Amino acid sequence: MLEAADLAFDSPGVPMRFRDRREAGQRLALRLRGLRGDRAVVLGLSEGGLVVAGEIADVLGAPLDILLSRRIEAPGPPPAMLGAVGEGGLVVWDHGAIRRFDIEAEQLTRLADGARAALARQVAVYRRTVAPVPIAGRTVVLADDGAATGTTAHTAIGVLRARQVGRIVLAVPVAQARVLDRLAREVDQFVCLRPVPFMHAVRNSYRKFSAVADTEALELLHREPRLPTEVRR
Repeated sequence: MLEAADLAFDSPGVPMRFRDRREAGQRLALRLRGLRGDRAVVLGLSEGGLVVAGEIADVLGAPLDILLSRRIEAPGPPPAMLGAVGEGGLVVWDHGAIRRFDIEAEQLTRLADGARAALARQVAVYRRTVAPVPIAGRTVVLADDGAATGTTAHTAIGVLRARQVGRIVLAVPVAQARVLDRLAREVDQFVCLRPVPFMHAVRNSYRKFSAVADTEALELLHREPRLPTEVRR
């Protein structure tokens, strides 16, 4: 159960829109400095979250890795997120979205199979040269660039629990308030810089929100571990 002090917000002084994912990660790192020396591992939730996670890992002097997942979407426009599949095969559904869009079971199966296949290809690309960092029994900082529906983060938390981590610290720059309340009950600590009452898309909270290529993500994962660094307020 989360104590009140474990659910941290930092709205005063936080810009309405972050410059980019790196700035968001640096601001989160300020709130997570207390984890230095805790043998924490920092995981980016897919490629965008990895950029945020890299800044946190630098400040903590912690190992950096990626937790891969794939959205399960109904055809658009715009595409509707129905769930997500995580590395290891765990699937989490957004049952509310499924009811709203009246998706039949047969179509859900096809969509999930497609997401699994796409994720398997991505896992093959990353794990060919980047072995997973051991996380059993350790504190894991799970970082993403935002939480609009929370489904992907929910999947990732399930994957981490199945891998028997010690503690889960979820760190996001921005999250929709109703999603934040739900996710906070699933982790040991939740740091969110800016909760918002409604979020149409995470990208709207950034001035620069370009796609992160596999090559950029792999460069982050291949770099040498760094000693803890200070960040400016």
